[in-house]
Amino acid sequence: MEPCSGQVFSAASAEGNCAFEQGETGHMLLVIVTDIFGAQSELLLQFEQLHSDYVCIQPYDHQPPVFSDDHHAYQYFLQHGGLDAYTYKLNRCLTEYAVQQQPVFLLGFSAGAAACWMNLASKQLTIKACVGFYGSQIRQMTHLTPFYPTELIFAEETHFSVPELMSALADKANLKQSLVPYPHGFINVLSQGYSAEAAGVYWEKIKAGYFIQ
Repeated sequence: MEPCSGQVFSAASAEGNCAFEQGETGHMLLVIVTDIFGAQSELLLQFEQLHSDYVCIQPYDHQPPVFSDDHHAYQYFLQHGGLDAYTYKLNRCLTEYAVQQQPVFLLGFSAGAAACWMNLASKQLTIKACVGFYGSQIRQMTHLTPFYPTELIFAEETHFSVPELMSALADKANLKQSLVPYPHGFINVLSQGYSAEAAGVYWEKIKAGYFIQ
């Protein structure tokens, strides 16, 4: 198996509390699994506010171009392997962390959340928790059940029924889910669905350890 190709980033500032270095489990490795825009500089700036070291996993093995819009980003994503390739790439990293007995906190967005979802059904990993935002492709994988504590935060979607998806997932073990009144992409400053207000709220929740119970 090829080695993990996630990019490691150190905390830009020592200010503030780092939720991922606290608690009974000791240090957890924060693994951020990006959406189809990849590791764009604007997104890395958003991640810095967590005041934590982290590994960034993106769909691409190179620095992606600047996309004109969400559709452009999606076409580029499909041309470079799509969700299956992304899921496999994430699995390589998670398998490597399991060998190292490294506890992991997964934070996934859109396609990244879907890639997380597919890996959550694999045993023998060292995932302590996962939070996935607007993982719309999960609707194609409702047969899977996570083995690890998972929280899915769905956004409003125009091309399928989110309540129907949530109903299909309702009886899953290890799963909490919610629907928020914001469009898909509301956390990504580059997305057409971006909401500065909503993004600010959820970055603060992540930073404060709201999802680490």
